[in-house]
Amino acid sequence: MQNQRVGHWVTLEEALKQRLNPQKYGTWVRQMTCLRDDGQSLVIGLPNTFSLDWVCNHYQHVLEEELKRFAPDVTLELELAEQGSQAEEELPIPEAVEEAPEPQNSPSMPPQGSVPPGPAQPELSMAGPRVVSTRPTHRPPFGSQRPAPARGSGPARPPVMNERYTFQTFVTGPSNQLAAAAAQSVGDNPGGAYNPLFVFGRVGLGKTHLAQAIGHQVYKRAPQTRVVYQTTEQFVNDVIQGIRFERMDEIRDLYRDCDLLIIDDIQFIAGKEACQAEFFHTFNALHQSKKQVVVTSDKLPHEIKDLEDRIKSRFQWGLIVDLQPPELETRVAIVKKKADNDGIELPDEVAMFIAQSVRSNVRELEGCLIRVSAFASLTHQPISVELAKSVLKDVLPQKSQLTCDAIVKLVSKHFDVKVADLKSTKRGRAIAFPRQVSMYLCRKHTGASYPEIGNALGGKDHTTALNAFNRIGERSLDDPEVRRHVEDLERALLD
Repeated sequence: MQNQRVGHWVTLEEALKQRLNPQKYGTWVRQMTCLRDDGQSLVIGLPNTFSLDWVCNHYQHVLEEELKRFAPDVTLELELAEQGSQAEEELPIPEAVEEAPEPQNSPSMPPQGSVPPGPAQPELSMAGPRVVSTRPTHRPPFGSQRPAPARGSGPARPPVMNERYTFQTFVTGPSNQLAAAAAQSVGDNPGGAYNPLFVFGRVGLGKTHLAQAIGHQVYKRAPQTRVVYQTTEQFVNDVIQGIRFERMDEIRDLYRDCDLLIIDDIQFIAGKEACQAEFFHTFNALHQSKKQVVVTSDKLPHEIKDLEDRIKSRFQWGLIVDLQPPELETRVAIVKKKADNDGIELPDEVAMFIAQSVRSNVRELEGCLIRVSAFASLTHQPISVELAKSVLKDVLPQKSQLTCDAIVKLVSKHFDVKVADLKSTKRGRAIAFPRQVSMYLCRKHTGASYPEIGNALGGKDHTTALNAFNRIGERSLDDPEVRRHVEDLERALLD
């Protein structure tokens, strides 16, 4: 049956576009195809049973209401589309919007077509061939057998990822060199030495960029490779909908019948027992089959509360790499590369100004560059330091004079200890370590003498302050946890 985008379907599609928000329209309506439009009935096809059930339960009344507005005598039917009935030219997947998305299933491979240049929510589609059928009158019982996706039926399709997130566009520096090298190694040899690869880093440091770069690299080297990239939120939604509609075997096929599984922001699985169990068994199935697993998180495994120990132990099987805030030279390189990619003529002194003003977040760096370039373009002014200062004055942090007392208060809040305890003679590790960090930061960021620092911490001897500065300085080089605490506090001090 040929796809017919004519007559009532064209009008109905336009009405749905006006009625539904972009997220829902892009997720559900763009999956629909017109199977028949003969003036008396309008038959709309969905690509799989999951989509068909979801549309029937949640959107059929919307379709019928809109159809009655201009064709009250035309009946509406929803069916499964036969294999190959979908139009050759697929519409692009819309970008995610700041609205709670309708729960949706996730594909191992998206519809054929170009990937939009920004983060997008995957369009719902099950792997495997389509079959000709009308909507089933009942759902099969949980655990009933369904055919697995046909792996040899055709070439794999590229995963839905940001086309700009590649290794070529990732700026490497001392702060992220290990993580970038490990990701490159996984991209070249998935399922090899680093399985799983756990990428840890704070917000805006490039975790998603590296994870998607692995996916692009693997698919580029072997287009037949099955790559699944998914956010944890969507994985959780898939499990919930799979349980609700008794489609867990399809969800399992979706996530386990792949060669590379990338899950972004795995920390959001904490506290969700059923989802953790499903992820645990999915991980085991892929790992035993020598398939690569990559996860990202803004916390180290042992820091994720309400995460099962068996999952934490699985993450320890492979390699854990961390992304640190970029140093000045790396930040300048990031700004310059972003400008080059976007065709922005950016003077070196402006790149330096932006890099010196934003210290901890790559997204903020890029946001400042876009703001400056947009203002210059709209006002027809050349980009200069003076222009950048004027444009960014409301978004850049205002620097204030740091004092030892301010630092001690910040450290006490960070470690959840009392200021009085930091200034006391208590020597327990829960107090001694924050006290040493306070002394280190006071010396580094205020220029106070060691005797002054000792006095600020309750009259400690200057040698205590000196030893604390040297000890924390050494440990921050070798101990990732110490380095993380110090950098978190420095970001808070400098922001």
